[in-house]
Amino acid sequence: MSTKTNLPPVPPALADVALIDGPTCAAAGGMSLSSFHEVVREGSAPQPVVRQPRFTRWRLADIRKWLIERGSIQTPGQADEVTARARKASAKAREPKAVAKAQATQRARIAARADKAGA
Repeated sequence: MSTKTNLPPVPPALADVALIDGPTCAAAGGMSLSSFHEVVREGSAPQPVVRQPRFTRWRLADIRKWLIERGSIQTPGQADEVTARARKASAKAREPKAVAKAQATQRARIAARADKAGA
């Protein structure tokens, strides 16, 4: 299993030729890898420039441009709406009933793993 390291940013002079993988593109867009691939399939995101088995890469400059365009599409009230929904969901998750349910689920999963390991 590989570990992630903090790498220095790509120098601006290399941004036009730098190639990045799908997980990096998805992380930059704040989405899962499968969601990123779906957006690429729909044609909303840039198509990869290298597509080989187990080696698909996008130009960093293309992804950067796409992210800038994607960010400018938002309507003025959309950010406020998303923030309000997130606050509401966070408050609901902190309610005692939700906390108790999450803790019970966690205990059940731990017990199931222990039973499976002991079997």
